[in-house]
Amino acid sequence: MRVKIVDVAKEANVSVATVSRVVNNIPLVNQETRERVLEAIKRTGYKPNAIARSLKIQKTNTLGIIIPDVSNPFYTEIVRGAEDVCDIYNYNIILSNTDFDPEKERKSLDILTEKQCDGIIYVGKDLTDDLREELVNSPSEIVLGCIPDTKGAISSVLIDNEAAAYDLAKVCLERGHRKFLMLYDELREGYVSMQRMEGTKRALEEYGLKLEDMPVYFGNLSVRAGYTMMEQAIDENKDFTVALCFNDQIALGAIRAAEDRGKNVPEDLSVCGFNNFWISEWTRPEICTVAQPMYDIGAIATRMLIKKCEKEDTEVKSVSVPYELLLRDSLK
Repeated sequence: MRVKIVDVAKEANVSVATVSRVVNNIPLVNQETRERVLEAIKRTGYKPNAIARSLKIQKTNTLGIIIPDVSNPFYTEIVRGAEDVCDIYNYNIILSNTDFDPEKERKSLDILTEKQCDGIIYVGKDLTDDLREELVNSPSEIVLGCIPDTKGAISSVLIDNEAAAYDLAKVCLERGHRKFLMLYDELREGYVSMQRMEGTKRALEEYGLKLEDMPVYFGNLSVRAGYTMMEQAIDENKDFTVALCFNDQIALGAIRAAEDRGKNVPEDLSVCGFNNFWISEWTRPEICTVAQPMYDIGAIATRMLIKKCEKEDTEVKSVSVPYELLLRDSLK
């Protein structure tokens, strides 16, 4: 039989209101009485009704996380970081996967709002005006992961994508590469894509080269897409010595396609990725890439969000986390 709050009150010889104050951590109960109630809760095995408690204190200790692809290790590492911080602060997580679908993003936001999440982390490649307006007007606190709010109304955690892409292209140029192939995200106008393109463009211009003269292919973020794009570039006789890929999955597929076409990596052509997908250091050759601290992005975003939920820090911040250039064997 389920233990009720009235049973705890009888066990501790206090009123139901006093038990409610202890359960909801309302500071109107003296220490001796509080300890007696807590002991009674322990003896009876009473489990507070989370829904009723949340309605009373207007807080659920629940965070929502909206990610575009739960199968992508980049995003699951962000979730891991978020979960570990939530464990420390006794928050729960509701995870929503959107498959890069704007309609699913809006539906996820509605569902998490209906579930009365105290805060929501939105992780994506871009922030459209429509979605931004919905996030700004959400009753939940919001923090962005991997993208910023360029209008400065929503806090965010991300790397400097322009600088990271510049550094990677600059290394390729320093090693003598002048003919680049770009295997990029199909979301061409997305914030992350444009920033990385700008970084690559800046590096090329320092060497008197133009991004517009380099072949560019667009596809989704999968190994299959990387294979198809590289296959097409080789079959169309594109002239390049290094391929810059939007992520490591694309790079992995590109290397396989090059090898299937009789090319050796990096002897015949070099391939670089992005994100440091865990398998990138276990391939042959190991993939040269930019390491994003995915776990840290999730952990920092969650800590910022909890501070907002607890009203400890409501200031809007854009936190830039460090990235690392990992020079591996796929770059000659």
